Amino acid sequence: METLLGAGVVGIAGLLTGSGAWPFKLMRKYQFEHWWLIAMLIALIIIPWSITLFACPDPIEGLRAVPLRTLIKANLFAAGWGIANVLCGLCFVRIGMALTGAILAGLGVCVGTIVPLVFKGTGLFKDAPDLDSPAGMAVLAGVGVMLIGVLFATFAGFGRDRQLTSLQADNKKGSAQSGSFLGGLIMTAVAGVLSAGLSLAFVYSQGPIIANLCLVQPNTEIKVRVNAEGQDELARKLSRTYSVSAEGTMEVEGVGTIAVGGQKAVHAAERIRERLASAVPGGQREVGVDTGAILAVFGVWAAGLFAGSALNVAYALYLLTRNKSWHVFGESWKDAGLAVIMGVTSIIAVGLQGKGMLMLGALGASIGFGIQQAMQMTGSQGVGFISGEWRGVKGKPRYQMYVAIGVLIVAAIIMAYGNTLAKS
Repeated sequence: METLLGAGVVGIAGLLTGSGAWPFKLMRKYQFEHWWLIAMLIALIIIPWSITLFACPDPIEGLRAVPLRTLIKANLFAAGWGIANVLCGLCFVRIGMALTGAILAGLGVCVGTIVPLVFKGTGLFKDAPDLDSPAGMAVLAGVGVMLIGVLFATFAGFGRDRQLTSLQADNKKGSAQSGSFLGGLIMTAVAGVLSAGLSLAFVYSQGPIIANLCLVQPNTEIKVRVNAEGQDELARKLSRTYSVSAEGTMEVEGVGTIAVGGQKAVHAAERIRERLASAVPGGQREVGVDTGAILAVFGVWAAGLFAGSALNVAYALYLLTRNKSWHVFGESWKDAGLAVIMGVTSIIAVGLQGKGMLMLGALGASIGFGIQQAMQMTGSQGVGFISGEWRGVKGKPRYQMYVAIGVLIVAAIIMAYGNTLAKS
């Protein structure tokens, strides 16, 4: 059931991401730099930092406790994603939302799903199975199927471009894309590889950040993860969900009562680890505590994506200054409202993505990102069809895109199955 719920959450996140740029189709005054600045300020700075600072306990102290190395690593990935985000916005205009979403999803999924299986992430992602395990092979199979879908989408995009070029030569009422199609294709390929930085920033920083930003509350349930080197049956037995009483205590078999209520997750984990070390023989065991708090997830996006946020905002500011178009902001409140909608949709999507990946467990870093990308592409195709990118296109290109969407859904199902193998 948890696999199904987690897959559903990241699937919704993908659909929101893929379709989230639709408001720019309705804008009449704003150019790229106007709606991009508003959307990115809201999605990457205002909302995540507001939630972190006002909804998480002792956020400044918590973030200071996160190892500097973790934050640097996350922000290096975020910087790559920031570059990809800028390129993505430009490619929407050059080659359209449908094809941009297809290529981004296909190339990004290769990096975002395979890397966490080779280089383990933080928190529960440390327990991800290896690439050559049954679950890892299922992930690779899903990636392979997804790339087939991307190929169909790419062929469909080329066919669509040829037909639209012919139509626009006869009827200038068509809405042509801006700029070179080949140039846009190259930019999209680069963005696709770098786009995995969003997921990787989360994978390699969420453990310590979330643990330092959430409290263990009385009358709740927490998940305890116990790790140890080698085959440790006791560690597997103790790794489960525990109830925290009204007094803030939990009962651990063979250990006794442990007071964890009111403690930050990182401190509760340390207290459990100390009790295990004194009560149970077998050496040191690493302990992690998950409270299930979704608000702390936004702290990961706030601190872990700072470099990507800065790049996105800086690029928009550069364009506004170069084009001397600051005055356009006040010319359309409608366009401003649409840009706000884009920003809110974006942060909801990444919030759900992070939460869904955690719900999927140890393999969530790979499976969650893979499913999210498949659904992101599906969402972008839907917007492309509805907004008229495929108006006047008939025959083979349309059928190829229909096949691409179907193949992507199959890929998502294969990856979800892989997650059941990891838990069996």
